[in-house]
Amino acid sequence: MSPNPYLIEIKANLPRILSLIDRDKTSSSYGMGDRYHWAWGLIDFGNGTFQGVAHGLARLWKNDLWPYSSSNEVFFERIDSLFEGAKSLTNSSGSLEEAFPNEGSYCVTALVAFDLLCALELLSGDIDTEKYQEWKSVVEPMIQYLLAADETHAMISNHLATAVAALMLWDQLEKDKYAEEKALFLLERILSNQSSEGWFDEYNGADPGYQTLCTYYLAFIHLYRPDWNLEEPLERSIDFLWHFAHPDGSFGGLYGSRCTRFYIPAGILALSQKNKKACALSSFMTESILKKTVITLSTIDEPNLIPVFNSYCWAAALADSQYTDEHIPLLPSLSKDPFFLYFDKAGICVDRGADYYTIINTDKGGVIYHFPEGSSSIIDAGVVVKKKNKHFGSPQSGSRVNISDNKKSIEIISSIGPMPKSRPGPWQFLILRVCSVTVFKSFLIREWVKKSLVKFLIGEKRAWPINNIRKIELGKSLKFEDKTLVTNGFRVIKHITNFVPIHMASQGYWQIQDETGRDLNDS
Repeated sequence: MSPNPYLIEIKANLPRILSLIDRDKTSSSYGMGDRYHWAWGLIDFGNGTFQGVAHGLARLWKNDLWPYSSSNEVFFERIDSLFEGAKSLTNSSGSLEEAFPNEGSYCVTALVAFDLLCALELLSGDIDTEKYQEWKSVVEPMIQYLLAADETHAMISNHLATAVAALMLWDQLEKDKYAEEKALFLLERILSNQSSEGWFDEYNGADPGYQTLCTYYLAFIHLYRPDWNLEEPLERSIDFLWHFAHPDGSFGGLYGSRCTRFYIPAGILALSQKNKKACALSSFMTESILKKTVITLSTIDEPNLIPVFNSYCWAAALADSQYTDEHIPLLPSLSKDPFFLYFDKAGICVDRGADYYTIINTDKGGVIYHFPEGSSSIIDAGVVVKKKNKHFGSPQSGSRVNISDNKKSIEIISSIGPMPKSRPGPWQFLILRVCSVTVFKSFLIREWVKKSLVKFLIGEKRAWPINNIRKIELGKSLKFEDKTLVTNGFRVIKHITNFVPIHMASQGYWQIQDETGRDLNDS
């Protein structure tokens, strides 16, 4: 039997995950999972996300995958402590925090509610009625917050999918028509913003990495509520996603709207039992996880650790049930059948030759991922321009794209704009904290600030008086040239081929290919 790669990763990381939890019953932070808060005292609030680890632990326990000879008492005391910690961290509004005090994070509140409800459901047969009601009472204020509030600062499909999953589970337990109505309301927003090309909106674009996370929650919902008609949207999601598993085992990257290259496995694995394309993708990425050619649980930092861990735990439980068939199709990146596909709404071009695989994002000035057979892969994120005040700039949206009739060349004309790369200093943090304990208590003001930050750091496209023309000749020996029309006070920076043009915390995780130089200048 082939090894279970998810369980391997889980066993390697479980010690550090269990170490996150405050087990001191004399402590006011008992059961909290954010060590920066309760152990180090470096931040003045606790990130609620960590409480959701109860889900993954419960799933391991119920599927006989728990690697230690723990007693029932020890295990259930740990789960109970996580519920206790979540209760302590819940604000009077029912919300939890991730980034700053009084944040009222819709996403994190939904995430923790979902994960705690999963743990409650998984372990309901092992606890008495009193404990069941006690745990449920911890989640109820979070559900009430999800019913009353909303996430309006941006369209982030994976966040909304988390809320739908939490509300759906609550409805399953309580037969709460209001939870069902709100879940369907949010689900309709996700689906109405799903592109006809199959991708779910992430900050006004397609991001394969975050789409695997959105698919994880939607696949979970589909298993419980097949009457919500998610089969077709999920099929379209897979039809889009499977193009972005690369020949070298990596997944996604700088051509995505959020520049992520992680792969969240459980949703696609769950769908693989009936969907052959999902099976092909899941089987391929299983090998990638074993080989470390894709970002794994081991390389994820703590703010993203728990959702990925929980997905790995579900995947570990599903691993032996993956659909297998000799007629499973080859991934587009592995097939020898040439094709040219342009997702024009996403701005992503996929070119499959007999001996190469190329992905280009035309909306980002021509980001290139090129995988020639028998040669080193190539990544080029585009030109970098430096302003005399030391600000860096890169190609922005608003590109004009010309694809030749024979699909052998692409010309991309794009404006250059600044990249937000600043880090907050002590004064910025002081202002944030003052606002956190005063004006951020107002939902309207808080959401306005979030919208402003998203616009500045991610969404707003500001143009300098500079254009770039990138001409790309497709084929195994892919070639390109840039003509950057600069004015006084600007200069082009050479040989920066792999960079992130937006603020995005969930990028830059390590995978094995990072140990080799991969750019056109070195090829």
